[in-house]
Amino acid sequence: MALAKFVDPLPIPRTLAPALRKNGITYYRVRMKQFTASLHRDLPKTTLWGFESQFPGPTINVRKGETIKVLWENQLPKKHILPVDTSIHGAGRNHPQVRTVVHLHGATVRPGSDGYPEAWFTRGFAKTGHFFKNKVYTYTNNQRSTALWYHDHAMGITRLNVHAGLAGFYFIRDKEENALPLPKGPYEIPLMIADRSFKPDGSLFYPNRPMRSSLKTTTARFTN
Repeated sequence: MALAKFVDPLPIPRTLAPALRKNGITYYRVRMKQFTASLHRDLPKTTLWGFESQFPGPTINVRKGETIKVLWENQLPKKHILPVDTSIHGAGRNHPQVRTVVHLHGATVRPGSDGYPEAWFTRGFAKTGHFFKNKVYTYTNNQRSTALWYHDHAMGITRLNVHAGLAGFYFIRDKEENALPLPKGPYEIPLMIADRSFKPDGSLFYPNRPMRSSLKTTTARFTN
């Protein structure tokens, strides 16, 4: 079944407000939660995972050279909303089914804040991977103005966690960008293009084996 195009308003992710600024460092707290949202007018609400209960996650805006610290918290349920293939490396039956670790894609960071796939952690940090070092990540943002994105990076289930909704924008700003005649404020529209397939009840579809022709799904492409 094809879904009608361009019938819903373009969602603009909100900008995340810092929890605290102290001694030249900006602090953020970002929680990963399960929630439901309407992704199309003709679909029932979809169960998703998102940073601060939204998809895409809230946008993080920083200045070049601004040091920030982020506490990434896993507040997800113990059971995954998508099928987990335990034959894949890092996703075996001896691993917790729901694990997360956040990677800031394209950022220059120290190893302990890189979001290494085996530095995963479960809800409340009850269990952690072999390379887990610290709960709070540090980003120095010593790069020129750029558009980055943050996403889950857990070994063996990255595709599932991102498909479930764990991704968001991260912008580094500088004076060179400010001097350019670019759209700013409400005229700057961040775009995330994501393919998703849905079951008739609105839930996400992700195959755990080659698709059968008899299985009915709804496929749509959304531009956020």
